[in-house]
Amino acid sequence: SAFMNNTPLVAFFLPIFVNISRRMKISPSQLLIPLSYATIMGGVCSKIGTSTNIVVSGAMERAGDVMSGSPNMGFFEVSWVGVPITIVGLAFLVTLGKTLLPNRQDLLEYAETHPREYTLEMLVTPNCPLIGQTVRAGGLRDVAGLYLHRIERGDEAISAVGPDEVLRSGDLLYFSGMASHIVDLQKIRGLVPIDHRDPKRNQSPPTPSQEAPGTPPVASLDSFEGVETPVVPPTPPKPMPRRGRQLCEVVISSTSPLLGMSIRDSDFRRRYNSAIIAVHRSGEKLDQKIGTIVLLTGDTLLVDADDDFVHRWRHSPDFVLVSGLEDTAPVRHDRAWIALVIFLAVLLGMSFGPDSKENVYWNQTLVAMCGAVAMLWTRCVRGNDAIRAIDMGVIVLVAASLGIGQALETSGAARWIATKLLAVSSPFGPVAVLATVYLLTMVLSELLSNGATAALMCTLAKSIALQEGLDARPLMIAIAIAASCAFATPIGYQTNLMVMNPGGYRFRDYIKVGLPLDLICFVVAIIVIPLVWELRMAH
Repeated sequence: SAFMNNTPLVAFFLPIFVNISRRMKISPSQLLIPLSYATIMGGVCSKIGTSTNIVVSGAMERAGDVMSGSPNMGFFEVSWVGVPITIVGLAFLVTLGKTLLPNRQDLLEYAETHPREYTLEMLVTPNCPLIGQTVRAGGLRDVAGLYLHRIERGDEAISAVGPDEVLRSGDLLYFSGMASHIVDLQKIRGLVPIDHRDPKRNQSPPTPSQEAPGTPPVASLDSFEGVETPVVPPTPPKPMPRRGRQLCEVVISSTSPLLGMSIRDSDFRRRYNSAIIAVHRSGEKLDQKIGTIVLLTGDTLLVDADDDFVHRWRHSPDFVLVSGLEDTAPVRHDRAWIALVIFLAVLLGMSFGPDSKENVYWNQTLVAMCGAVAMLWTRCVRGNDAIRAIDMGVIVLVAASLGIGQALETSGAARWIATKLLAVSSPFGPVAVLATVYLLTMVLSELLSNGATAALMCTLAKSIALQEGLDARPLMIAIAIAASCAFATPIGYQTNLMVMNPGGYRFRDYIKVGLPLDLICFVVAIIVIPLVWELRMAH
């Protein structure tokens, strides 16, 4: 979370943690608040960990003479405080914090009695890195939300798959699990779905004109009396690498032409320009090969489809429901090393490059833009996927918060509030001023938007620094930490709200666990910040 947006990160891990809780026979309420809190704390370990840090960095650029050092926030500058807070905060969560978490067993019972499991077949191709490893060593034994219940190896079928079973090229693996975890499974290099189409389908017998010269005439059945019928070996499964851009779920309707047909005979790819990956049937465990499953009304299919599949078939009488799954584009493993090199180059450029935007040849904005262009140029990401990844809400938030801060400053409201705060804390010294700024930011962040709180408090910090002769930099670092570390309410941070319903949490649960963590972060920040930055401006 120090290098990724917190919201999609929690969205990714949320179903995984729910399934981990089911496997461990504990309630999801024991894991989901720690997931949100750990993500928040990780976000204060770098400049790009959260949009709040970007807002504060923008405020630093306008601080002028009341701030020492660089005109904006360094890439790892906030890490001096963020890393100690993360270490101490995680230590609290795994010790005293876990005793304060609620234990809602009703959620565990619901998760166990209402699974929505698909049946899936995956082929181990020759380039799979799992070949030669045991099921446990390859990580297939403990995949959250997935169960490997069968392996077919040529004519051999292994029904009770043990953890020490060694995987081989050509193995056909049978899984059952939820759609979100099937998506994760398909991101493993060398594991691909199989082609369920009948290889003999659409093959018509040769016409007389197509027969080779000298072909003997067809013999009658009587001439083969007493001759043993040759055994035709089964056709080995063929891989079917994903060609679509997303996975979709479709529910078979009562008027669908697919009813009563097996998946192999349905010719689904030709009909709908998509391929069936997995099948779910409510109230029934499907153990047979996917290609032999006869489709019934209400069956749910997980299909590999193109971008416009949902638009084309949403109103089709063939399906009751058509919906796309987020973040299911096929992984391009051949581009992974290119993407990693570009990411490291951007990280180094932003970490050690000049902070000033006046350098037109090398600054953090230019480095980030070059990294994005390089990702597109090397085809590590498609243009449409890159556009969808842009969070316009964050851009609007940053722009609007800067406007709010400017309005407070020009109207004189910031100076008035700063004067009232200084009347209380100034007699006790610079550390007391720092503590007051942190506490006010923390309280406002629990009730208001983090970005708006940061913009407001940075404007106040500038006025306070100007009146007291303090350095605005440590004050703004404290604001960046306090605005993000909002643990005591579900509305304090959007990830807190995301885990509320899946965890069955109530408002008081956040207060019980989050308020002590708020105070711990406050104490750590007030100790560390004066040790790293001078509170008073050097004259």
